[in-house]
Amino acid sequence: MRRLAVVSLLVLLGACASAPVPSLELSHARDAVARAQSAGAADYAPVDYKMAREGLESGRALITQREHTAAKQALQKAEIRAELAIMKSNAARLRAEVQAKETENANLRRELLGEGQVP
Repeated sequence: MRRLAVVSLLVLLGACASAPVPSLELSHARDAVARAQSAGAADYAPVDYKMAREGLESGRALITQREHTAAKQALQKAEIRAELAIMKSNAARLRAEVQAKETENANLRRELLGEGQVP
């Protein structure tokens, strides 16, 4: 009987144990936010970049509070937001490059066709 009580107590304590520290998620979120910063997300996707940074900070705070399940979720969301910011930054940079090439092509076309010359 006593043995059954001890085993039951151990099972109960095991069920109450907190989730492990989300170290991998923290690393992924931190790396994604750093890549977003390098991609110029603060300029090209400021809202998503800010949300990614805030999610990373929230995840860190939740880890400190031993809220590991909530921290894992916050860090995963932060990583996704950072990836979105990277994609938006890359798209904005490509749009700017296309616009610059279109302007350059239009100028060359005018130059070759002699448009804009004063007689």
